[in-house]
Amino acid sequence: MIADREQGFRKMLEKSIVENIRIEHPVVLKGQYETAYSLLKDALDTGITPCLVGPPGVGKSLLARKVAEDTGRSFHEVFFDENVTPSRLIGSFDPALVVRSGRNISSFEPGPLIRAMVEGGLFVAHELNRATEFCQNSLIAPLEERHYHLFPLGMIKSQESFAFVATQNPIETSGTYRLSKVLVDRIGCWIRLTYPTKETELEILKENTPAFNLPHSTLEKIYEIVKETRDSPVLEIPASPRSGIYLTRLVNKYFNRFDKEDAAIRFFAPAVLAKEMKVREEGKTVSMVVEEILARKLG
Repeated sequence: MIADREQGFRKMLEKSIVENIRIEHPVVLKGQYETAYSLLKDALDTGITPCLVGPPGVGKSLLARKVAEDTGRSFHEVFFDENVTPSRLIGSFDPALVVRSGRNISSFEPGPLIRAMVEGGLFVAHELNRATEFCQNSLIAPLEERHYHLFPLGMIKSQESFAFVATQNPIETSGTYRLSKVLVDRIGCWIRLTYPTKETELEILKENTPAFNLPHSTLEKIYEIVKETRDSPVLEIPASPRSGIYLTRLVNKYFNRFDKEDAAIRFFAPAVLAKEMKVREEGKTVSMVVEEILARKLG
């Protein structure tokens, strides 16, 4: 019984393997996003390394994936923090295979950066300003010379189509570090994103909600609640467009459970908005701030 289950799982796993994940919903390229997309694509076409800078959840990763998809590049990514080491990016030799055949290509398991270089794909260094100095230094050669010296295999040179994109949260966000000057010098195009305009964000909420059927008044209320978190001086990290999307999806799907639209928003908003918000004022909690905003916006 267990063997049959395991065999069944492995068949399902084989069917689930895809070459690349496709973007599920249309990407809204309006306003700042249209400009950022053009700059991103132009920089990569010129061989210049770009960096997308903006608060969490504004679509930096999505823009990079969109460029990879539109240019036919494979997509590779790493989310940096203090635990990411160069071997996580570059790869490592499998000890069991090394014992059998030595340190060679067959015993080397490549990391996402080497894979992107060899395939001519797009590598995204998410939240690069969370990378340690040790990790930052391992990126200098791939950025500058488009190669990496891997001992004892030798020099690995990237394909012409290889592209490197960095993303970075604003430096004032806690838990981030300044990039080394050596690395900054090798990033030639800085593309800054902020929270989108009302018109653009409303369209983003609609496009990312399957079978959208909410009244416009409900969508407006969701947007105003999310925007209120950004205007609050109490919050260090407010709600992002991503939180607005999640809230819209929940209200849209379960709207009929409630007597009024306000009741649906009030039920789901605390659980959704609180996930990423952070207060800067002592004596206040995220839950308190959310409740105050709901009381002001919904009465």
